[in-house]
Amino acid sequence: MSNKKDENNKEMIIPEHHSAVRHIINEANGKPNDMFVESFLQAQNTVGTYVIMEGDWGGQIYLSCPMNIVKCNEDTLKNLLIDLDIIAWDCNEGEGTGLYYEVREPGEGIGGGMGGGEIKEELWIHKELSDLNLYEEIENVLSGAKEKIK
Repeated sequence: MSNKKDENNKEMIIPEHHSAVRHIINEANGKPNDMFVESFLQAQNTVGTYVIMEGDWGGQIYLSCPMNIVKCNEDTLKNLLIDLDIIAWDCNEGEGTGLYYEVREPGEGIGGGMGGGEIKEELWIHKELSDLNLYEEIENVLSGAKEKIK
């Protein structure tokens, strides 16, 4: 759990399976934090769940995709996050990454830095990763066709 202070210096406890950025945004806007799904297995069994990967402590959303298109195992998913973080934020030395499962609707935005992200009916990746021509590589890992990008 992450411990943060709110505007009244009251300690806020943020569960590990919550993106701190989106948790705080929800709190600030009076929205419930019931969108977060606790585990990979629960995400596989919860309709409308999306995988969201972020780096730089929420400073960049790397990707989002519906959980129903994820055919790789959880370890492969975690390794994909590590690989994307090395590409985008190598200077953070592996710190500040997040792999989250959230119940979302296509068309919603994802709060985060560098423009945030998007919820679509298919894979969405950040423009920086798209500019590196990584869409198909990432898609192949998520589908289970490959274990790693490149």
